[in-house]
Amino acid sequence: MSEIKYVQIGERLREERLRIGLSQVDFSLYCGASRNALLQWERGETAPNAGVLATMTNLGVDALYVVTGQRQGESESTLAPEEKVLLSAWRDSGDKGRAALTAVAEVLRPDS
Repeated sequence: MSEIKYVQIGERLREERLRIGLSQVDFSLYCGASRNALLQWERGETAPNAGVLATMTNLGVDALYVVTGQRQGESESTLAPEEKVLLSAWRDSGDKGRAALTAVAEVLRPDS
């Protein structure tokens, strides 16, 4: 794989780590890798193997996006942990809870 590809993978990996809200230390711990390995991945010096990418998906990382630059599509496997909590709250709530969550979402939505 060319150096340019590794750099692109590293940039997208960093973007995904930030999207799910984890520090380098926490992310590397969850992945079972050293912080130095994560730094090398994010700099594009090397790339994580398939086993590590599979572990990352459990954290909400879109591995397809990291590797190819194409989004997998919104699904539970690509949600950050906080997003999963909100989705679960939506699914588990009744009409009043869903109305409240919808109202909050409307307030938080940036102006279009």
